[in-house]
Order: sequence, then structure tokens, then C-alpha cells
Amino acid sequence: MRHPFFNLTHLVLREGESDFHVQHHAQGLVATLGPDAAIFARPGTTVSREPGAKTLARQTPHSIPKRGWFGDELSTFMRVFFGGGDVKLSKIKTLGKQREILLTAGDGAVVEKLDLAEMTREGAPPLQFLQPVYLCSSPKAAFRSAACDASTMSWARAPFVFRAEPIEDLSRPAILCISGRTMVWSERLEPGESRDFALGNVIAATINLTSRLRPTSQCHPDDYKAVVYKGEDASGGEQAAALNKARSRGAIPLRLRGLASSTKTLLDSMRAREGFFVCEMTNHSNRPAFVYVQLNRSGFYGGTGLIGLAIRLFSAFFRVSHLTMGH
Repeated sequence: MRHPFFNLTHLVLREGESDFHVQHHAQGLVATLGPDAAIFARPGTTVSREPGAKTLARQTPHSIPKRGWFGDELSTFMRVFFGGGDVKLSKIKTLGKQREILLTAGDGAVVEKLDLAEMTREGAPPLQFLQPVYLCSSPKAAFRSAACDASTMSWARAPFVFRAEPIEDLSRPAILCISGRTMVWSERLEPGESRDFALGNVIAATINLTSRLRPTSQCHPDDYKAVVYKGEDASGGEQAAALNKARSRGAIPLRLRGLASSTKTLLDSMRAREGFFVCEMTNHSNRPAFVYVQLNRSGFYGGTGLIGLAIRLFSAFFRVSHLTMGH
């Protein structure tokens, strides 16, 4: 096997620059860091690294507003119980010279490298993805936890996901590396297009997609063309129109209705046998949309934190009981 750090065209990076090279069969990648450069990575993914680099644990890859003790404690509570709050990742930084770090995608997983800046230049809005599929990223990408609405819940099936977008100059790459099982497949949906995906296979999608669960007994016509909304809103779909209408009636009722819709979607997904529902994703916006799916799925995700653990336990109970839908 070829040494992962061996490269016939050795890179020479300037100060602060970084480069990501996917390895053979996409089971890992080598991150090359220039002098005084840094990247963010999921904890526990580093396999090998050259001397002269240090790892700073529990770093936040986005600016945090000034807040008091209560705000910090609330963020910690959200992260531990719901999987939300501030994003905490490992920061790998070189001390002076150029260094290389070998990262693994994980057992039975492969790496997919994305350039968020290129997606933004094509007109796509920010990308949302499942928290465990995050592998590493350049400091030009900002990440935040985003609560799932009913649309996102239909494919994420978790209280929170990560939302990523490039920062600063779009002319420079903002690299995000995610990992999926066996193979990661990309689908581009133009305005008005729609696709059906199996539950548990979608790992990332842009925010301008409207998604819902549909029983497999209902056919999706081949000649279906969705309505395209020309509004300025990035989501631009029927859901956005409904939210804007509800927002005029008050913030609290809007949040309660959104929470009820998200909870119902999650319960339907937990109770349904795999193959009883499909995830119908439609681009109602006037901008391109992207979906990333993994060919093989693992068990029911449910999210991180204590609530995510409870969701997985209840899902296992539903699927072996008479309460399961589609029995």
C-alpha cells in the first residue's frame, strides 16, 4: 500500500492555507496544513500526523456572541440533552512549518469532499447535514446547530442538524468533508424538480428543499413539475409561505405549531417500517438545490444527546411492537 503522505507533486502551501486530498477508495483523507494554519475535525478521526501540530479540544468553528453565565449554561444544556447549542470540534493547528495529518472516515464509511464556496457561487443556499457525518473542514466554513422543522425532520429524524456556509471571500475554497456508508451520491435538483429518497439514506441537503413523508402506496407521477416561488426567501416553498403567514399571527403560536408538526413527522418516521414511507424532496425555490445520500444506511439515527438516545430506544420499541405502522 502506498504511504498516504507520499505525493509525487508535493504541495507547498502559504501561511494559513490548507489542502484536503481524498485517499484511495475514499476511506480517508490527508489534510495538508501550511505554516500557522488550522483545520477543524470531528474528535477521534486523526490516525497519524507529523510532529509540529497540536490539537485543541472543544473549539467552536464560529464566532460566539458575548453572553453571561446563564447563556453558557443554556448552550451546554442544549448540547447535552438535545444535541444543539454551540458546535464543539477539535482544532488542529500547525506550530510553524507545513504538516500533514491522516484522517479516517470511520468503520465502513467513505469521504466526500465539498466546496461550500463553489456551491454558493452556483446559487445554492446553506447546506444542512447530520451531525455524525461531519469529518473535517477548513476554517473558511462556519457551522452552527440548527433546530429541525417538520421538513428537515422528515429526512434528518433528529432534533438538531449542522448548518454550514462559507465565510469571508467566496473566491477561496471553503472545504467541508463529510462521511457516509459505502458511497456518497450527489443529486442536483433544479427549480421545480422533485426526488424520492429512502428513509435513512439522506445525510445532507440544502435549505431550499421542501421535504415530506409519503406512503409508498402513493405514486409520484413521472411528469410532476413543482410550483416555483420567485420570492427572495432561500427556502421559497409552500412551507415558507405557510410560516410567513403564521408568523404574522404571533411568534409563540408559530413555534408551537412548528414543534407539533416536527414531533408528528418524527413519530411517523419512528413507527414506520423501512420501506413504508419515502422522503419526497422538492425544490420550490428559484435556486439550485443539492442532496447527498449514502448508499447503505445504518440504524435509526435520532440525533445526539440524551434525547437522541431516547429517540433510538423508542424507535426500536415501536418497530418490534404492534404499534408499528405498515404491519
